[in-house]
Amino acid sequence: MRVFGNLMERFTEAPHPIFRLGERKRRADQQVPQLLRSALFRDLISNDNKFDLIFTELFFGFEAFVALGNIFNAPVVTYSSYGYDGDILRYSGAANAISYLSIKYLPYGGPMSLMQRLENTLLHIATVLYTEYWYLPHHDALLAEYIPGPLPRITDMLGNVSLFFLTANTALDGAKVYPPSVIEISGIHLKEPGPLDEDLKTIMDTAKNGVIFFCFGSILKASDFRREAIHAFLSVFEELDQTILWKADLNASEWNIPKNVHIKDWFPQTSVLAHPNCVLFLTHGGVSSMMEAIKHAVPVVGIPFYGDQIVNLANAEYFGYGLRVTYKNLSQQSLRWAMTTVLGDSRFKENIRKASNIFTDKPMSSLETALYWIEYVARHKGAHHLKPLAAKMPWYQLLLLDVIVVYLGAFIIILSFVVKIVSYLVKKYVFKTENFKKKIKSN
Repeated sequence: MRVFGNLMERFTEAPHPIFRLGERKRRADQQVPQLLRSALFRDLISNDNKFDLIFTELFFGFEAFVALGNIFNAPVVTYSSYGYDGDILRYSGAANAISYLSIKYLPYGGPMSLMQRLENTLLHIATVLYTEYWYLPHHDALLAEYIPGPLPRITDMLGNVSLFFLTANTALDGAKVYPPSVIEISGIHLKEPGPLDEDLKTIMDTAKNGVIFFCFGSILKASDFRREAIHAFLSVFEELDQTILWKADLNASEWNIPKNVHIKDWFPQTSVLAHPNCVLFLTHGGVSSMMEAIKHAVPVVGIPFYGDQIVNLANAEYFGYGLRVTYKNLSQQSLRWAMTTVLGDSRFKENIRKASNIFTDKPMSSLETALYWIEYVARHKGAHHLKPLAAKMPWYQLLLLDVIVVYLGAFIIILSFVVKIVSYLVKKYVFKTENFKKKIKSN
């Protein structure tokens, strides 16, 4: 039995993200207490350990461990492997970015319409309120139970984080307006492609019409596809002139596998994408896979399921180097259309080449960038001069709600005053004149 169950069906049938705000809390409610009472954590905080800096991934359920900075009196640097999200924007002081950045769970790339911005704003505000008044207070109580001595609120400690590393790049999700305490690093996981084994090298070298690589990462399993979806893939693949390499855990004896399809439970993804004959990447849209596709200039057709995959593929469409098909609407027709469109239109290849040039053109490697800024924070005792005031402002001030209330109140008072004056003048002069005219006529 798989730990993750049938993720594909579960996320396809999932309700709107605003009704799933509690998922992170439920996951964190299981993980955080286990870590807090573990022998490793108890030894860590009980011994006379000293640190110059704390480096940890805080978000996505582990916000409580920002307390390590207070416990060891050390600056905290955090890392997000999936880029920005609403909480990161909030605590880094870039909350106003919701006006143009889609929340990760929404399928909007590029400029949003009014209705999309309304949905985006509603989801962000709901997340802020849920986090501020329900999720984090519960974990404040957990910290008080397991860690001796008073601690600031988690929300206050998050506002004191020194530096945010985000896995992102303008070629992947566009330009953003961030404060100096937010640093984008891209492709830090990427390695130089290694040599292909002889069989795979022969397949790719002799593919006259190119190779399509099909991989949905390490969590999503091909055996979890509904049978109709597998049949759709195999039927469309059989129609194509290209060779298909499919990373899948399928039992080939159960299916009629076309001659141009090669199925294995593992392929060296980087090496396959780097091969000059790789013409298309069929992907789930995870950030690591998208960055590899961009680096090696391979256009994509994506089927997103959850998390950042949704907005990553929306951005791929917006930037013109890929198309997306939802799993819910996956059919031979939709898959055939997406794949033949990308393969047959040279603009997709041209756009991914431009994105690749942008992605790889930087003054230093991502690892060198990260090391520089970590050392910078250590040298400057937390480098809090990089943080804007917005990082510690209450959410209602960030959204200008207090200012809006004051102006709205003033407008209502002035409007009511004007209405009273107009009403008085109308009664005094208009009605008086009409009564006067009536008296004249009666006489």
